[in-house]
Amino acid sequence: MNIAAYCRVSTGSTEQLSSLENQKAFFEEYAQKLGHNLVKIYADRGISGKALKNRTEFLSMMSDASLGTFDMLVVKDISRFARNTVDFLTGIRTLKSRGIAVRFLSCHMDTLGESEFALTMFAAIAQEESYNLSKRIIFGKKVSAKNGRTPPYIYGYDKIDTFTLAINEAEALTVRLIFKAYTSGDLGIRKIASLLNSRAIPTKKGGLWTAKTVRRILSNPIYAGTLVNNKTQTLDFLSSTRRELPKNEHIHHQRDELAIVSTKCFQKAQQKLTERAKSCHKQK
Repeated sequence: MNIAAYCRVSTGSTEQLSSLENQKAFFEEYAQKLGHNLVKIYADRGISGKALKNRTEFLSMMSDASLGTFDMLVVKDISRFARNTVDFLTGIRTLKSRGIAVRFLSCHMDTLGESEFALTMFAAIAQEESYNLSKRIIFGKKVSAKNGRTPPYIYGYDKIDTFTLAINEAEALTVRLIFKAYTSGDLGIRKIASLLNSRAIPTKKGGLWTAKTVRRILSNPIYAGTLVNNKTQTLDFLSSTRRELPKNEHIHHQRDELAIVSTKCFQKAQQKLTERAKSCHKQK
């Protein structure tokens, strides 16, 4: 029998990626033991099981299923297939309509042999576990926000730990260049982005500068030594939708050691950003 396997880990940490490799080895051994032909292992790395839109390997697997590439899909656990009950049912029903069984090995269940009710109960439990995990993460983030949690990835700094950043001196030079060009000259944010690109100065992730990335730097008070947390709130853990919180709910931490530009320079940049925004609005 031609079979395929699907596995997923929710983060890109070394430990999780090691778990992914273990899952792959497990499926290879499983196929060899039962004499099946393992056509392909579909593996999503660092992807949540709450929604399908970013699970490229899962979507690829569903597409291949429509082509008759395999006769059965094996998954180690229901929660690896989906942590969203609706997505779970949609997935197994689609595969079932194509005559493809899904076998969940940890609970010895098969979609062509088990009642949908029993499978739905297991899927609902997986979704509830995800919901409870989301609540714990949100609570932890609120606590760490009050304690001054630092961003995971921000230009001008190197991440030391959850609450500590160190100024990256090479990137700090670019930050100062951006503020100086904007507050002292006639350059707008688009021209500054072009200037940085013409000088082959990479962004934090090694890409090209855009007006959006320049504006983000000019607008972030961390560059003047003020760390701001609690700016957004998760509304729906399944869709991961968020909303901007009002400024009176933001949490400010004075961190003078993180200042790359002066408060006066930062305030001047904010004033200019506001004036240019009003000018653009009037022109419209």
